Amino acid sequence: SRSVSYNSLEASQIVFCEGYGLKSNSYFKELPLVGTKGELIVINAPKLETEHVIKSGVFLAPLSNHNYLVGATYEWTDKTNNPSEEGKLELIEKLDKFINCDYTIVKQLAGIRPTVKDRRPLVGTHKDHSCVHILNGLGTRGVMIGPYVAKQLYNQIENQIPIDSEIDINRFNY
Repeated sequence: SRSVSYNSLEASQIVFCEGYGLKSNSYFKELPLVGTKGELIVINAPKLETEHVIKSGVFLAPLSNHNYLVGATYEWTDKTNNPSEEGKLELIEKLDKFINCDYTIVKQLAGIRPTVKDRRPLVGTHKDHSCVHILNGLGTRGVMIGPYVAKQLYNQIENQIPIDSEIDINRFNY
């Protein structure tokens, strides 16, 4: 939880991009961020030699030294960052369907994706504070849509170009 005094922001702009931490943000906590837990495993597979991302039930992405990132799960009720045995078993089951070599699990990770009830990002300016903005709720598509939504927010702040109504936070009464 962070505390930001509006008075200290008068001469500057602030953009909150804090993922699921938005739930504690006093400016935007009323927005409908729901969050979805996702789990990943990192495997070491010396005989799996690929430099490409593979997607088949789960994704497999090369890291380095024969390590690969495998993910991800979707859990809608558990809002902890704790890896689960169920998540690991789900990933192993799906991974075993499309690779055919030995591997060891190096580590398991878990986190909460910032997802929104209508599956659209949360982008815009606070209704009462013109220098306080948000860029959040990108969910599972963050890598793909991040540049687009960031440009939308930048153009709104710097050039007063309206944000696409499908992602603008004003679609909610918060």
